[in-house]
Amino acid sequence: MGRKPTRNLNLPTRMRARVRNGTTYYFYDAGGKPRKEVALGTDYVLAVRKWGELHQAAPTVAITVGWAIAKYLASPQFEEVGLGTQADYRYALEKLLTAFGDAPMDAVKPSHVQLYLDQRTAGNADLKGSRHRALREKAVMSMLYSWAQARDFCTTNPVALIKTKRLPGRKNVYIEDDMLESVYKVASPALRDAIDLAFYTGQRPGDVLQMSETDIRDGVLTFGQDKTGRPMRIAVQGDLAKLVERMLERKRKFAVRPLQLLVDELGKPMTKPKLRTRFEAAREKAGIDGAAFQFRDLRRKAAADLRDQVNIEASQQLLGHSSVTMTEHYAGGKARKVTAMPKKGIQ
Repeated sequence: MGRKPTRNLNLPTRMRARVRNGTTYYFYDAGGKPRKEVALGTDYVLAVRKWGELHQAAPTVAITVGWAIAKYLASPQFEEVGLGTQADYRYALEKLLTAFGDAPMDAVKPSHVQLYLDQRTAGNADLKGSRHRALREKAVMSMLYSWAQARDFCTTNPVALIKTKRLPGRKNVYIEDDMLESVYKVASPALRDAIDLAFYTGQRPGDVLQMSETDIRDGVLTFGQDKTGRPMRIAVQGDLAKLVERMLERKRKFAVRPLQLLVDELGKPMTKPKLRTRFEAAREKAGIDGAAFQFRDLRRKAAADLRDQVNIEASQQLLGHSSVTMTEHYAGGKARKVTAMPKKGIQ
């Protein structure tokens, strides 16, 4: 019989812990002469699960939703998605961590998920209700469970049984010129720059905010779309060239000039919260409802207007879509102009 352990007495039978260079490694003591130890890794939760398999006993620790979230955020799968998607996932996972963090993954039932959705939609004091965000967090939670299932961290996905009606998208939204003009008139110079840059380039708000002076070389704006990674090259000419010069001229007034094209009234880089605050204030001042006009709708308007002024192929190239069909679907808020029948065939 081996000697009785005097340290780490909280560990399961035959489980050992060794600290090397500040990192704790776990092992399973298989006994024998000479003694054989099986490495269990450095993660205590996974080590206990492996111990249970070797010792043929039920693990004494459960994998919680919070643990799975931490593992996913540190995984290569999370690193592979775009920065914008990462930010969206983090926001959703923070909400889920608050509600489910301490719960064992297999203890979460569909009824728990449904209660979360109901509270999120109704405006729970801690969750700040939003139907859109509730559905988005449901999708992220389902993704997390699918990821965990593939790694044997849980056995079921409680989200899969929850059926919800999708919110209507914005594919049928088209911002008319008079609505855009009413917001533009009351906008600050910094917001006007942002509106024009988003419209002329037809890019997503996140990509517009990241555009830099160094992205313009030999009269071409070169960057990679954050969401898709698609490389883009947009000729800086016409009204876009005038806009770039206007932005640079405004930036020259400040002692410290960031390379970012869009800056606020103090010459500091424009951020997503700053842009949202300024746009919502101008929209309210113009008397326009928030559901009728969102900043991201400028990309859709650019798609439809360029399709009508040039052709659908030009619109596809500007937006960076992989197919004309996708662009047609995206620009569908403004129907194509067609020609009426010139005359009846029978007189």
